[in-house]
Amino acid sequence: MDLFTCDVLVVGGGGAGLRAAIAVAETHPRLRVAVISKVYPRRSHTVSAEGGAAAVIKPGDSLDDHAYDTISGGDWLCDQGAVEAFVREAPEEMLRLEHWGCPWNREPDGHIAVRPFGGMKIE
Repeated sequence: MDLFTCDVLVVGGGGAGLRAAIAVAETHPRLRVAVISKVYPRRSHTVSAEGGAAAVIKPGDSLDDHAYDTISGGDWLCDQGAVEAFVREAPEEMLRLEHWGCPWNREPDGHIAVRPFGGMKIE
């Protein structure tokens, strides 16, 4: 059996796992990072979500409404501080991923497609 050593092991090769590996590499470039996944990356849950992600990126969207939808959609069991941080940081992160080449689904006009996930309301 081959033995592989690393400083940081990320479990999961979907969007969150890959983004975590990038964050480690950016903040600690001397650390050796490895990503493992039980499925081929193109079969991750990120891909299973059909190219979707939740962020306030369209005119008329509201950070407060997104946070409320997320918290109420989670039956009020979500860590509300974590939800507020996610909602605040998600738009910039989605654009960063787009600049890196993330193939988001698109509207006919070329904008990133936004669709509702559980508990979300989109007009």
